Formats: sequence, C-alpha cells, structure tokens
Amino acid sequence: MIAIPVKTNTVESAIAPLFGKAKCFAMIDENGELTFWKNVFQSGREVVKYFKASKVDRVIFQDIGGNPYLLLHNAGIECYHSGHGRILLKEALEYLRNHSLIRVTPENMAEYVEKPHRHNKEEHAEVRHCGHHHGHTHGH
Repeated sequence: MIAIPVKTNTVESAIAPLFGKAKCFAMIDENGELTFWKNVFQSGREVVKYFKASKVDRVIFQDIGGNPYLLLHNAGIECYHSGHGRILLKEALEYLRNHSLIRVTPENMAEYVEKPHRHNKEEHAEVRHCGHHHGHTHGH
C-alpha cells in the first residue's frame, strides 16, 4: 500500500506540502486501486503509527519533518520525495511507475527532510538574491 498526502480527495489533487498535518492521504493498494483516507490525527507520529497498522509500505511526500521520516524508516516503510513545487497526485503516481522518484534514505535525508529551523545571524547578515543585496533588516 502506498500513501501520499494530498490537498483534496480527488485524483486531480495536488500533493499536500506537509506530511503529518495533511487533510487526507491517497492510498493506493497493490492492485492500483485508489482510495482516500481522511487524516484524523494532528502529528506525523500518529500518522506513521496508523500506516504501520494499515500495512503501508511506501510513502511519497513533499515535505516531512525529521522525526516522522525516521519513524517511517524504522518501521520499514520506504520513503520517496515527490519533487518541489506543485506536483499533482497523478504526476507522482506516474513518476513512481517510471521509477523516477528519489528514494529518501538516512544517507541522503538531509537533502529531502525538513530540519529544525535554526537562525544563524552570521549567515543572515549577508543575504543575496540574484546578485543583489537583500534590502531590509530584521532588528535582531
């Protein structure tokens, strides 16, 4: 069973940006049948627990926190990154069929899994966009 966080419960839906707080998930069984599950939980941890009980073996996500990712990984659930920007459910399924999704592993997770936001003042002091100085201050 494959689980994909989506914005609406239609095949035309875009992938939801957040994993644990997604309103619903597209669930694709081994026969390719698509159903939708309304997410009643408020955290990625609870969603992962539900997926383990539901025999989900693959998850496609756009953004996920480090803890839910590691819980999925430790549960033996394969994780795939859908890509950035607006990705439709049908596109993600096509990418999966074509084996063109990137499998996220502990070795490459730093590139695809959200890290806790840390504010680095030195980094922030010299922000540039397209070769121009960023013109405002933040009053730290």
